Amino acid sequence: MQLDPNYFEDTSLHFYVPQPQGRREVMYYPISLGYFDCKPSYGVQRSMFSSYLLIVMLTGALAWQTRSGRGVARPGQALLLDCNAPHSYYAQGRCSFTFVHFAGAQSQAIYEEIERTGGNLIHLPDPNALNETIGEMLSCLREGQRLGASQASTMIHGMLMKLLERSGASFEGGVGHPAVDRAIAHIQANLMDRLTVEELAACTGYSPSYFSHLFAEETGLSPYQFIVRSRIENAQQLLMTTRLTVQEIAFQCGFNSVANFCYTFRKLVGTSPHAYRKRPM
Repeated sequence: MQLDPNYFEDTSLHFYVPQPQGRREVMYYPISLGYFDCKPSYGVQRSMFSSYLLIVMLTGALAWQTRSGRGVARPGQALLLDCNAPHSYYAQGRCSFTFVHFAGAQSQAIYEEIERTGGNLIHLPDPNALNETIGEMLSCLREGQRLGASQASTMIHGMLMKLLERSGASFEGGVGHPAVDRAIAHIQANLMDRLTVEELAACTGYSPSYFSHLFAEETGLSPYQFIVRSRIENAQQLLMTTRLTVQEIAFQCGFNSVANFCYTFRKLVGTSPHAYRKRPM
């Protein structure tokens, strides 16, 4: 996929100053937007970030999960998430994408209609159309040009209309396979315990080999990778919301040693548990 080099750097992130409250009710507005070239350790887990998020995949794969669905976004697809509710997404190896956090006007109503008719993951016949729109906004902000409220609103509305047109054409990533859902529920309820593929497969009634294949197909991760990432995501929440020590969190999240916990945390999150706890919200 060819991208205009004037639009994108290796990593670009820009913030937009929202309009006064009155205008927010009638216009769409970007909150932040950019282009990310992500390392395999990249991942985000949030309880709430007041916005909606549009991601347009360029390369690689990005696994995502919400309360109602999960899937893997790949090139040629757009991912639309309601960040007002708990959600997570993380790289499956190296990947890149453009994105925009937005809100205002009828964001909630249009999001709900797209999710209802097509799910969170939408196949795009021409991904460059959305990438060029995001790129134009990025170029204005990066070069210090004025991106007017009406111009930004029109651009976001146009992208949402393209997604709405496509949302009825396909549905992928809604409620997952029941067997995988049961396995994930078992993992989340037993993170402190020693979990094995054989034990998870027994919960589903499938053989370990078939279960592992099915699980990877549904989530983009092996059962072991999913368990480790779930433990780290749980640790992230505990670090930010409790006064438990790093040692207490390590054992509560199912790690057999603090050293192993700290090594795995740094590998997946990119920083130590102590540094993660001290960072600003």
